[in-house]
Amino acid sequence: MNPIFLAQWMKDKRSPLLILSFCGLSILATLLFGFGIDSQMKISVFKAPGMETRQAEAWLHLLNKGETIKFVIQDEDQARSEVREGRTDAAVQLMENDYRIIAAIDNPNVQLVERHVHSVFVEELRLRAAEKFADDVGTFRREMAQYQGDPPLVLNLRTSEGDELIEYNMSLQLLFTFSLFLAMFTVGYKINSISMEKVAGIWSRIILSPVSKFEMYTGHLMYSSLVGFLQISAVFVLFNFVFGLDLGFRFGMLILIAGIYTLSIVAMSMLLTGILKTPEQFNMVFPSAIPVMPLLSGAYMPPGTITNKFLLGISEIFPLKHALDALVAVAIYDAGWQEVFLSIAKLCIIGVICMGVGINLMERRRR
Repeated sequence: MNPIFLAQWMKDKRSPLLILSFCGLSILATLLFGFGIDSQMKISVFKAPGMETRQAEAWLHLLNKGETIKFVIQDEDQARSEVREGRTDAAVQLMENDYRIIAAIDNPNVQLVERHVHSVFVEELRLRAAEKFADDVGTFRREMAQYQGDPPLVLNLRTSEGDELIEYNMSLQLLFTFSLFLAMFTVGYKINSISMEKVAGIWSRIILSPVSKFEMYTGHLMYSSLVGFLQISAVFVLFNFVFGLDLGFRFGMLILIAGIYTLSIVAMSMLLTGILKTPEQFNMVFPSAIPVMPLLSGAYMPPGTITNKFLLGISEIFPLKHALDALVAVAIYDAGWQEVFLSIAKLCIIGVICMGVGINLMERRRR
């Protein structure tokens, strides 16, 4: 095993461009997409025909009192065009005493906008109805503002255990996604070298030496696992200790989950290598199939965006989904081993099945 392991190391030592490029892409992609996320959702609003600009600005001021959504006045045609082309989830048409939600699809963001706008309009229209019975409208408004600022009853949102609700960190999810995703390419191309060496006849010559076939497989698999694991770990260490991204209090668990994920990716790559007959077929199919996994797993989107049961069922066969679930649970929600046991168990099951079937297919094809 050691000679095979060292041989792979010497090849990468002479030409480390592949590993360094994928590791650099993990960092660059997270910096570009992860840290560029605006926590506020921007929604365009436009006034209805005949509505005065002063009235629209008054409603806009009330709508922007929330912290989750930022409303901006825009031209009606442009706002509708952005919704129609999918560049924004929704737009709001303002009327004097009413509103209309403009949306092409119904998703959680549209529902969030609807709830926020509805609550603002209901509250303001109630105040307008009540102030008609007040002697002094200005005094009534000041008293209501003071009353709302210091209400007699305050509701606080808590978890079922009584803890404070934790804000979801999308930057962390994208960091994990890009790190795991690009590690698949590194590991996959390393595993494909087994098929390349067999086609070139290198294995036929080595098999005559004291090195057994088990040691040859083990050397390749151990080296591929180590390279993928070090790539993911390096990205985690860099963002945690250099860029200051908070990865939680269980950094060791994150590293261990990354190691288990790497083993499952090695096994999945072995399965693909066994299914595909030549290294050229692998180089053609692998880069086309891998990018689909994060999309079907919802790795680029907030949780709950994908609700289709068929897509959710397909994502269960991808190691990326289970590793991402475990990493997010540990980093954001401070989950322990008991909470992430199911995700880790699924990773192990996928790894065992893929490795067994993959090696069996490779050996049958070479007979």
